[in-house]
This record gives sequence, C-alpha cells and structure tokens, in this order.
Amino acid sequence: MNKPDLATRRAALIEQCAEQRVGLAYELKALRPSNALTGHPVMGYVAANRKLVLGAAGAVLGVVLMRRKRLAGLVTSALSAVKMARGALGILAQLRR
Repeated sequence: MNKPDLATRRAALIEQCAEQRVGLAYELKALRPSNALTGHPVMGYVAANRKLVLGAAGAVLGVVLMRRKRLAGLVTSALSAVKMARGALGILAQLRR
C-alpha cells in the first residue's frame, strides 16, 4: 500500500470511530435514569446510591426469607457450597501459576 491509500483509510477509520462514539453516547443516554426521576428527592437518592439501596433491599429480603426454617437450612447449605467452590477455585488459581 502506498501513502495516499493509507491516509485515505485512516481518514475513513477516524470518521467511523466518530460515528460510533455518537451512537454509543446516544445509547448510554437511554440507559441512564431520566432527569425527571432525579428531580424527585427519593428517586434522586435511589439513582445516586443504587448499590446501597439494592444492598439494603437484599438484606431485608434475606431477613424475611430467613424467618422460614426450611429456607434457612437451604440458604445455609447453599452458602457452604459457595464457600467450598471459592476455596476450590482459589486452589486451582494457585496451581495455574
């Protein structure tokens, strides 16, 4: 390839990247919470602290479900299985090194 072809290709790629940036910005704007909801005090707090609110909701749901004895046993055994799996994955990660 000669230099004019490379310059033309580079210009076309730069234009394509600019178009992709515009498209991505448009899609990300659609995923963000709307400005109408952030004006409301409660929804603004939820939007700003999404992880905290979801964690608190999960904790409340966990406490409600743990009150049932059957679910308590199931959750305990599931957590044991998760703990064993994490340990096994840690050992496998050490063996790979």
